[in-house]
Amino acid sequence: MAGEEQIAGRIALGHRADLTVLVDDPLTVAATELPQLPVLVPAVDGGVTRRDASL
Repeated sequence: MAGEEQIAGRIALGHRADLTVLVDDPLTVAATELPQLPVLVPAVDGGVTRRDASL
């Protein structure tokens, strides 16, 4: 609808994306624990901004 099908809208090489890999499933963790849930890999505009040392 926005006309960005070639650069956005899915996780694929060459596509712009914001993505967060968490240490646990945010859909099964208690809401009170979400703010403390460690982030393993954040990606902004398709690029990884940092990577947890455990990976």
